[in-house]
Amino acid sequence: MRVIDVLTSPWAIVPEKLIEIQEIYRTHLRGEKIDLEGIEARIGHPLANDPKPYETVRGVAVIEMEGVVSKRMSLFTKISGGISTYQVQEQLQAALADPKVRAIILSVDSPGGTLDGTAELAGAIHAARDEKPIVAFTDGMMCSAAYWIGSAASAIYISGDTPQVGSIGVVVAHMDISKAEERMGVKTTEITAGKYKRITSRHTPLSKEGRQTMQEMVDYVYSAFVGDVAKHRGISEEQVLEQMADGRIFFGRQALDAGLVDGVSTMEELVGRLSAGEPVGKPVAAGAVATAIEETKKEDRMKIKIGSTEIEAQEGLAIDAKYISENCSDIADALRGEGATTERVRVQGIEENALPGHEGIVAEAKKDGKSTGADVAQRIVKAENKMRTDKLGEIRTDAVKSVPAVAVDGVLKPVAEEEKGFMALVDAHQAKEGCSRGEAIRAAAHGHPEAHEKYLAGLQEKADK
Repeated sequence: MRVIDVLTSPWAIVPEKLIEIQEIYRTHLRGEKIDLEGIEARIGHPLANDPKPYETVRGVAVIEMEGVVSKRMSLFTKISGGISTYQVQEQLQAALADPKVRAIILSVDSPGGTLDGTAELAGAIHAARDEKPIVAFTDGMMCSAAYWIGSAASAIYISGDTPQVGSIGVVVAHMDISKAEERMGVKTTEITAGKYKRITSRHTPLSKEGRQTMQEMVDYVYSAFVGDVAKHRGISEEQVLEQMADGRIFFGRQALDAGLVDGVSTMEELVGRLSAGEPVGKPVAAGAVATAIEETKKEDRMKIKIGSTEIEAQEGLAIDAKYISENCSDIADALRGEGATTERVRVQGIEENALPGHEGIVAEAKKDGKSTGADVAQRIVKAENKMRTDKLGEIRTDAVKSVPAVAVDGVLKPVAEEEKGFMALVDAHQAKEGCSRGEAIRAAAHGHPEAHEKYLAGLQEKADK
């Protein structure tokens, strides 16, 4: 990876880790070279962070994926270790071809990393899971690009309540060094040709047009990320956006509740189940979950205690203000004395969960006399998610202009397929096949590699400006 890519390219990584990586490379750029031999002398052994071949345990290949994701090993991975998507894909193909291997575990502990190579590795894993069961497992962190990769497995397991999963999002940074140059008495003048050449130059503050260019690049990658997760997990893109893809990190059971992972297990248990040929996919179908919940509710409502009064649950029983007044005197008296205080607390809770731009939701909740702060928070989250979904739709709608026809010998003819812009090919494939955006992007890239390379080169050119 080039130094300039580290500082300017889009990343799918936990933001704190990106700051740490960029600081190491800035130190390198300032001429403060990192003394690898000195580090090895201090720790008393070589920096042995080269990737290890997979280990086979009872017919299960365990591929270790620890550290920052990148396409190939680099200065940073030499120091702190990392994941080369190129080398993981090589290990995956070797395990698939190994007759002694019946199943594969991707043992992941990563905050994410670069985009280059990530989607390709995820696609290879998704295609390979039809050949042999592939399970992603973490007892640490599976975030951003690492989750993009892990989501492609047949199933995802965590070790308990502390692993961190998710952080579905994309980040890119612009570094303005103009003030630093000014303090050093340096002024850089760039002579360019082309509208977008150096539109995000480091030697000037970021312009409105430069910000828009970077945002378009981030939105494009985010759309592909969301589309792939939806495909891999067998759910809709809207569900990914609503429950998973707001950039949050989910801990343990939170990840399970959000649908990011399929279960809790130890590595030893997973190896045992895969070795025995047991299924390790989503453990219970949605209908079975609903039935189990309903049965639990039936058992729970056998007896109900209200204040000091215990009543038998009955079909059609309505516990309203009248019922409490007539049958639960201690609760009724307490409610009469505390009514005003309760209302003040209710309104205060609503105001504490208010957010700018959602004043209408807050006003309605105050007026209806029953909504709580938690209710308002849920409504605002849904409204925010809808705005994000609508924005994603606008991005897709506005991303590509129609491909015009051209006049040949006075006759109007459509532009040849190979001359269409890459995003036009993506739209055409999606319209024809009715597939997700992520699938359309991959299909267009596979069917029209020259158009895809030209499009990526354009994005890179914008990023380099």
